[in-house]
Amino acid sequence: MLLRRYAIMNLYATMFSAYTETRRNNSNFFKGAYITLDSKYDIKSTEIKLTPGCLIHFIGIGGSSMSGIAEIALHRGYKVTGSDRSDSNSTERLANLGAGIFIGHNENNLSEDCSLVVYTLAISDDNPEFTKALKNNIPVIERGAFLGALSREYKCSIAVSGTHGKTTTTSMLASVLIAGDMDPSIHVGGIIQTLGTNVKTGHGDLFVTEACEYHANFLNLSPQICIILNIEAEHLDFYKDLDDIKNAFKELANKVPSEGWLILCSDDKDTLDIAKHAHCNIATYGIEPLSTKIKNADGKFSVLHYNASEVTATGHHTDCVIDDGYEFSVCKNGEILVHTKLHVPGKHNMLNALATAAAADIAGCPSYGISEGLKQFKGAGRRYELVGKVNGAFIIDDYAHHPTEIKATVEAAHTTTSGKIWSVFQPHTYSRALNFHCEFCEAFKKSDFVIVTDIYAAREPFTDEISGESLAKEFSACGIDAVYIAEFKNIASYLKSKVQKDDTILLLGAGTVNHIAKLLKED
Repeated sequence: MLLRRYAIMNLYATMFSAYTETRRNNSNFFKGAYITLDSKYDIKSTEIKLTPGCLIHFIGIGGSSMSGIAEIALHRGYKVTGSDRSDSNSTERLANLGAGIFIGHNENNLSEDCSLVVYTLAISDDNPEFTKALKNNIPVIERGAFLGALSREYKCSIAVSGTHGKTTTTSMLASVLIAGDMDPSIHVGGIIQTLGTNVKTGHGDLFVTEACEYHANFLNLSPQICIILNIEAEHLDFYKDLDDIKNAFKELANKVPSEGWLILCSDDKDTLDIAKHAHCNIATYGIEPLSTKIKNADGKFSVLHYNASEVTATGHHTDCVIDDGYEFSVCKNGEILVHTKLHVPGKHNMLNALATAAAADIAGCPSYGISEGLKQFKGAGRRYELVGKVNGAFIIDDYAHHPTEIKATVEAAHTTTSGKIWSVFQPHTYSRALNFHCEFCEAFKKSDFVIVTDIYAAREPFTDEISGESLAKEFSACGIDAVYIAEFKNIASYLKSKVQKDDTILLLGAGTVNHIAKLLKED
């Protein structure tokens, strides 16, 4: 049996090489694309020509990224089919757009006239559709490589990378570029609230995508503008340590052409260190002005810095809206570029807004777009998203699953909540729980009460080295009021009996913890 996962463990080898050669028209639609595939799969022809009307099959089409890529393919004139384990809003949307959707994985889902199979690393090695594609010499390509091929269709691609904040910042940038009449194409890992979807196919020259570091996926991209928001230890089931992760980001920086731009957070030392390995223009951003300019690998100094000034915290709560944020000016090299207001809480979001302003300004977005786009931004799906109330308490759904993300979310709630903070934590993967159990203790210090569920295994096999119950006991030993409850219905019942008006319930995790919201709202 072919073991896909272990064929790509070398960090510095691109998982699949992909490039496109296209004839463009004014609408940026494909006239045809060449995609080079990995020869390790023993496919007789490693280069295929894709033209409008070709059938592309997506294994795992309901995923947040895969569904967006499939939608872009549909808009570019391809026929699309795809399968997933269960139906969802994403699969329903794609079906309504004309995609053929199969629930469950079966070799019969794969048509004989399929030109290309796109798969995600989340599928098993013995997936029947993947196996049939290999057996029948149907070309296969991993999701990230296909995204890279699509991105090269555009005159300017913007990659938003970093350990935390990618989805929010990409969504912010989408809001700004749309407000600035740039008509970009957008690919995000979560729902953009103002659009109601995670993808937009525009007719402009810009393609904006979230750039994920997992399995070094972002090395499939060749961005003209690249944001690195922050760098921390994460995905230690793949990377050895922080240095290994930094090496991946160095490789990403090296993919930006000399005339391109690398945008780095000056408040994060590990991120700033990437500059000296890049050969492109450097721009920086941070809450405060930058005291020292940064050099790139060629000794060229950074020429642009964006920071915040005249910062005022703002906000109010109503029955259906949490409107907390900051009013501030974005300064460019010490001069006010725009004045704006954020309607999402947390200083981390002000940093995200500064990164957004920098990228938009460099891309040529007019200042009114930056100001209005940030004002209009209402958040991204599952990113401090108000999803309801119970007993007068706010129910917040947040995708946070790394200690730094959880700490930022809890602190945002702490600054805006007059009542107690009740955190429901569904740990995401055994490896992350093992690697960061001490950091998770610190992250929840400002929660009044923490409920820990069973660990959401995702792609990992079971291990008895750590559990939700053992994490809850560790939290208690650290002085946190914590309890382990396995069943979601029991968590909902417990919270209903405890929470009061103006409390905040945080549903934290990248798994299924958001399902508790529905149980909380049931009578």
